[in-house]
Amino acid sequence: MFKPVASRWSTLRAVLTGVAVTSAVAAVLASTALAGRPKPSCVSTQGLSNQPTTEAPSWYQPGVTQFCGETTDRTVEPMTAYWVYYEDPPGYPHFRTTPANADYSANDCVNSYTTCGTQIIGDAQFFYESCTAAGLSASTVATNIRYWADRARANGTNWRVYTYEEGGGYPYACKFSVVAL
Repeated sequence: MFKPVASRWSTLRAVLTGVAVTSAVAAVLASTALAGRPKPSCVSTQGLSNQPTTEAPSWYQPGVTQFCGETTDRTVEPMTAYWVYYEDPPGYPHFRTTPANADYSANDCVNSYTTCGTQIIGDAQFFYESCTAAGLSASTVATNIRYWADRARANGTNWRVYTYEEGGGYPYACKFSVVAL
């Protein structure tokens, strides 16, 4: 009916020891499986193209992938999600923002993919249709924005994230990159 306290503690200790041994074996197996793989890449200022992309590199994980070299603060300070309109060259519109605001926009896209384009390019429907037509999910777009925000941070305080539009604004390409002020 009723087991003595000492017996219950012995049973509990045996179970916990079994769990600890199982966890240790799993950790060893996981580290052995990863031992042959190359280390993940880091966000760098050197040797990476600034060609606008629709997707971040497969090795990039927001908030996990470190910067190469010095450490930079990744704190998201939600000031505004709005992006600034500019033309470069004349007749080719782009929209740019600070890395912190880009992170805010990435969060906004995850929360509401159909409306986040209002703050990015001023046209939520066009942004959503362009990105989904390219086969991009909200998560993919957000990860790409965060990647370029980290690239801007790695380059310095005068760098901004921009979104790319081809041929005078049409078609919108749902691509992002960085630009120096």
